Amino acid sequence: MTDTPSSRFKRARKTLLIGGGAVVVLAGLGYWAFPVPPALSCGGVPEKGRCLFLGAPLQIAGTPVFLPPKQQAFFPTQAPLEFIDARGTVWIAPPNTLTDGATIPPYFEPLVGDRQSREYLLAAALHDAYCGIGNDALETFQTRPWPEVHRMFYEALLVNGTTPAKAKIMFAAVYLGGPRWNDPERSLDRVSVAALQQELEWCLKWLDGADPSVDRIEEWMRGREAALRNGTQAEPDWEALFADRA
Repeated sequence: MTDTPSSRFKRARKTLLIGGGAVVVLAGLGYWAFPVPPALSCGGVPEKGRCLFLGAPLQIAGTPVFLPPKQQAFFPTQAPLEFIDARGTVWIAPPNTLTDGATIPPYFEPLVGDRQSREYLLAAALHDAYCGIGNDALETFQTRPWPEVHRMFYEALLVNGTTPAKAKIMFAAVYLGGPRWNDPERSLDRVSVAALQQELEWCLKWLDGADPSVDRIEEWMRGREAALRNGTQAEPDWEALFADRA
């Protein structure tokens, strides 16, 4: 008897039906299919043919991979996934991209919340293809500047169904704590986890009170990086920040 995805689904021990009619196999088979999100304007202005995924639903299959010192399992993607961003740039997660659905640094989890919610998964797989652990052999790995990769993650989150407010939080966390390659002058590798957590906590307070644009978030973080690097981090000027509702 041919072993089709349909027959594998029937043998699964546990399944969960989610939006768009896609099924996620949670146990028993190692075959997952995540939903196709609708096309959406991710740059503020509707653009035909932009801000959409190609090749969804995300298919993950194969043997789990463990990458020390990480404790969680990573899974390889089975088919290519593409995303067209607000500028028309095409991003791709090739087959065998390792992803754990958790792009956010783990030490930010107490502030950000669940890093593996389903509305993050497509965006996380794409982000992993460009800078995720275990993917350094991919043709996509670190081929574009890190700020562009993190910005793509934000836009992909929106198209993946993440609310704008949550997408800004995720973007801030990745921008602050995510990898920064080929840019030693802006590296935060020597900044303590405690300092990074404090910085994100302040950032989240600002996001909640001022709802700045994503461009403003990036600008604000860039302006505070020097103090993080030289150990002179100080609490922001809240009056000025909340007066600026970009």
